[in-house]
Amino acid sequence: MLEFIKKKILDSKIHTNPYPYIFIKNFIDRKDLKKINGILPSYKSLCGKNVMYQSKSKTKKTILPSSKFYKKLNKNKIFIKFNIALKKIMPIFLKKFNKYIKLHVNKEYINSKLIYHSSYSVMTNGYIKSPHTDRRDHLITIIFYADSDFKNGGDILINKIKNHKKNYDIFPDKKNILVKKRYKIFANSCLIILNVPWAYHSVSRYFGNKDRKYFYCVYDFPIKKKGTVIENRKGGFNENNFWKKKVELFSSERKSNFLSE
Repeated sequence: MLEFIKKKILDSKIHTNPYPYIFIKNFIDRKDLKKINGILPSYKSLCGKNVMYQSKSKTKKTILPSSKFYKKLNKNKIFIKFNIALKKIMPIFLKKFNKYIKLHVNKEYINSKLIYHSSYSVMTNGYIKSPHTDRRDHLITIIFYADSDFKNGGDILINKIKNHKKNYDIFPDKKNILVKKRYKIFANSCLIILNVPWAYHSVSRYFGNKDRKYFYCVYDFPIKKKGTVIENRKGGFNENNFWKKKVELFSSERKSNFLSE
């Protein structure tokens, strides 16, 4: 798996408008993909206090490494194999994005000892997510879609802001956002984002009856309130010592709308 992914990354193109990102189809070998999908839980099977809902609509469920569901998954060889491959591949990603990391990350954090972790999510019919930026402690975000119905919405939208003030808005006004690129999400596709403060992305409404199953993997700057804990993930992390440009919450109303979608 490691060598397969490595070749995919090395052969991939970095898109730089509006921010550095890579989109890869057939990210892992088909045999490995079949094994992974064979052990991943469905939306209905995930329940209880170990499951995190990231919106009031409850159209997406997430399990973090501290949850009993994740720990159970982590006993499977293919699950372990995937996470080990993503952890070991980190230097390849860092080399790939090196030019842009030096350009956008504050000098004192460029050589930080990064921490890898992943979470697993399942979204279902009705899911939608407005334009936003992710937590500031993520240097690189990897969203790997193990399974999805690409015919029924749920497209990943790469967004570009029209105008911005001195600092970037975490939850920008939709009137101030353009769709720069749209990707239909097939099983085995992967979006990799250098998490600069203007790395806005969103998801169009998903109408499929099939569960969309995906991993959210990150290479993080080390912080005290790391994102592997549910309370920390819900609270977000917007302090910005790492990036040269800043972000802030401009509208509590837009935040509330985002969390209720």
